[in-house]
Amino acid sequence: MKKRSSKIPYIMLIVLTLACAGLLLYIVPYRYQLNNTVTFSETDDPLNNPLTGYAPPADNTEECRDSQLVYIGLTWAEWEPSQGEYDTEALEELFHIEQWKSENKHAVLRFLCDVPGEEGHMDIPQWLYERTRDGEFYNISYGAGYCPDYGNEYLRERHSMAIEALAQYCNQDDFVAYVELGSLGHWGEWHTNTDEGVLPLPDAQECWDYVLDYSDNFYNARLLMRRNYVMASDGGLGLYNDMTGSPEDTREWLDWIENGGSFETAGSAIEYTPMQDFWKTAPVGGEFTSEYTMEELLTDRFTDTLDMIRESHMTFIGPKCPEESLKDSSAARAIREELGYRYYISGMSTQYSFASGELNVRMTWENTGLAPIYWDWPVTMYVYNSQGEVKYWETVDISLSELYPGNTIETVSSIPFTDEFRQGYQIGIGITDPDEEEHISLAMETEKKGDIQIIYTYEE
Repeated sequence: MKKRSSKIPYIMLIVLTLACAGLLLYIVPYRYQLNNTVTFSETDDPLNNPLTGYAPPADNTEECRDSQLVYIGLTWAEWEPSQGEYDTEALEELFHIEQWKSENKHAVLRFLCDVPGEEGHMDIPQWLYERTRDGEFYNISYGAGYCPDYGNEYLRERHSMAIEALAQYCNQDDFVAYVELGSLGHWGEWHTNTDEGVLPLPDAQECWDYVLDYSDNFYNARLLMRRNYVMASDGGLGLYNDMTGSPEDTREWLDWIENGGSFETAGSAIEYTPMQDFWKTAPVGGEFTSEYTMEELLTDRFTDTLDMIRESHMTFIGPKCPEESLKDSSAARAIREELGYRYYISGMSTQYSFASGELNVRMTWENTGLAPIYWDWPVTMYVYNSQGEVKYWETVDISLSELYPGNTIETVSSIPFTDEFRQGYQIGIGITDPDEEEHISLAMETEKKGDIQIIYTYEE
């Protein structure tokens, strides 16, 4: 009779195998303390990151020295002094463009046809005036200047050609980051002083054509309009407020954004379309009002000024912004540090996987600024061994343009964990532009290896 074999040894073997596996799962992570959770605090140190902050006039090298942005207000007369001849050399020389590019600054650009001044003058080219002659010289409370007839068919045609040429020049690289749609009205602000007899803007449809001149040609820059016209809403454009710091004008501007309205022209009105939360996907810029002195805005009116900037979710302010000694004041620095984005990692956890031999790194990302960055610069995690040598790097799966204030993003990255790392390792974060020439600093107290911020150190 054949003896029946006992199953007990097999069961014991399975139990012992599972026990050993369990011990390994416990011993490896906890023996080496690989499973950890840490929290980080945001630093209040100044960052002065790219693509945000003050944008002083680009022709003033001293005022632009410490800024990441510069403002280029280019008149049509400067750009096309002779018909069909676009003066790129004068543009580069007047606004020191090669210098700013070498310093990795970016520009805010506005094309201008009418800038009121102290004396009578024109900001359109002389040859264009001689061909049209249907505008109006004025001397009003804004100043003196010349308002062309923006509905003139020939002027429209030449404007389209001028903007196309300007965009072709700008599209060669990413130096021009923001384009404020100017062209129409005093200071390119899309309004004229009709109360004092200046010609109104043309019909809404003709205004649409001016917008298309920009949107059809500028590829690398983010476009902004002075008000939340229907064109801005339909095109996903940003907005700019040139009366920042003026309670009455800014509240009116914010009310248009919230509730809509309309703007009268020589023909059909241009509708304002409500654009709540547009700042999550498109930038807010503008400059400080001239209604008050800069010193008033930064002292007696500072709280109100800061509240308006916060409510507007501004990314940049210029060309009228703190200058000379005022730009180093505590109030000016406080405003600058709130503009735009301010990213940091509030927490991190590491979890060792025995099955895969990987260390999973989970990070919680936050933004305490007023807006996101509007370009998705790559984020990279670096892992160093105990000797400080980079042994592994990986792109972090995060879209910084979606990390706006009030939103939190969690990322998970995996490190192939070797015996070398059990002796000690560091985790660093680097955020650069696609060309790896500029970098973003996280608002964290960290050790640095070049442009890489070391956020975590493990020692055996």
